[in-house]
Amino acid sequence: MSNTRCRIAPSPSGFLHIGTAKTALYNWLFAKKTGGVFILRLEDTDAERTDEQYVHGMCEGFRWLGIEWDEGPEFGGVPEKGAYGPYRQSQRRELYRAEALRLLDEGKAYKCFCTKEEIDAFRKDRPHDRFMSPWRDAAPSKVAAMGDAPSAVRFKVPEGETVLHDVIQGEVRWNNREYDDFVILKPNGDPIFHLAVVVDDAHMKITHVIRGDDHLTNAARHVMLFEALGFPLPQYAHHPLVHDEQGRKLSKRMHGANVLDWRDDGYLPEAIINYIALLGWTSEEENREFFTLDELKDHFTLERLTKSAARFDRKKLDWLNGQHIRRLSVEDFRDRILPILEAQGFDVRARTPEWLTRVAEICQGKIPTLNQIVQQTDFFFRPVTPYEEAGVKKHFHMDGRLCLEAVLGVFASTDDWTSKTLHDAVQALADRMGTGLRKLVHPIRLALTGKTVGPGLFELAELLGKKTCLERIEDALAYIAALDEL
Repeated sequence: MSNTRCRIAPSPSGFLHIGTAKTALYNWLFAKKTGGVFILRLEDTDAERTDEQYVHGMCEGFRWLGIEWDEGPEFGGVPEKGAYGPYRQSQRRELYRAEALRLLDEGKAYKCFCTKEEIDAFRKDRPHDRFMSPWRDAAPSKVAAMGDAPSAVRFKVPEGETVLHDVIQGEVRWNNREYDDFVILKPNGDPIFHLAVVVDDAHMKITHVIRGDDHLTNAARHVMLFEALGFPLPQYAHHPLVHDEQGRKLSKRMHGANVLDWRDDGYLPEAIINYIALLGWTSEEENREFFTLDELKDHFTLERLTKSAARFDRKKLDWLNGQHIRRLSVEDFRDRILPILEAQGFDVRARTPEWLTRVAEICQGKIPTLNQIVQQTDFFFRPVTPYEEAGVKKHFHMDGRLCLEAVLGVFASTDDWTSKTLHDAVQALADRMGTGLRKLVHPIRLALTGKTVGPGLFELAELLGKKTCLERIEDALAYIAALDEL
């Protein structure tokens, strides 16, 4: 095993965003590709924004996607695992405080007794200047004289510039004069994000920080803290954010921004993984877009991450989801659709496994999402009502009536009730009538399913059974007769 250690460190103040899932995937793939370790760490120091339902939702989302962590917090009855815990920042406050006090002792930080009102007044009067605390170079006696008065701990930003060699962004330089002496500990002793993330990455021996480029503005502060604390700097890779189809930052209010929206909408986790991998990474194989998770692990490299933001393309996702559905074994596909059918109140338990497998088989190539299995199969479980209006107008006329009457006779005299026998019998009928097979297929489908499209007609007829098919054709003929009387 290599020494590669990657992490995802979400703040559980909301659902698992698709952008966070993408970042987690890149870290997970790189860790697996290099034989390293992937860590889940929860940045939950903000008690007002942290909610345990979001903790559960994030962990559940990662599990659904198949992004399992090697080290991380307790979840779902599985205890915390890993030698560098705890893996929740709220349980690591003393560590942050100790490192902040070390910076104080080394003269790399200082206590600042400025009040919020004083700082606000400075920013109002000098909005374009960085805040310079009068306590930066205060004499020790002056600081001691303040006793236990509330104070924040500010990092003493050094002179010069900060340089980061980023895998994706290249060399990035910042003039340190652009930065205030930023707070690292609040007056109540709680750490600020910048201190906590650096201390955690250092103590957890993180070797690579792969994250969204919205954190690039934070990177200068993090590099300064790593250097001041004397910790080795991880390799950084800041990848672009996900944009919507109009090229704007993907809003949290948009349906689908929450990863679990896609689960609820009937998408496969394999397809979501495949798709979000492409939102910032390209394969060496030109124009290749379909990947299994194992294939992604084989092909993924940090060097193929792109600088430009990708737009979310629903049509491409639907296409990929359909491709992944077709790659499933029919038994796997069957097992994934059965809970959806049960949730609709269909009594699937009354059917044999063999029958359910055949239903799955004839539908697998027809649907782009699992949820669409309902409209493809509902006629198997409940009566046909109503018929599609457009289909009635097009197929339930005098010619359709004559066709169904002829088919009823053919079906009634057919004993070998298999899809091939039914196809051959209807084809022979079409030949005798001097018409094409399609002219018979459309009214038959409408009579048996109430729909104009669906699985293979003769396959579904076999699964419905002879008795049901005859009854439904008779019902359709009665319906057409009633229409004629209007």
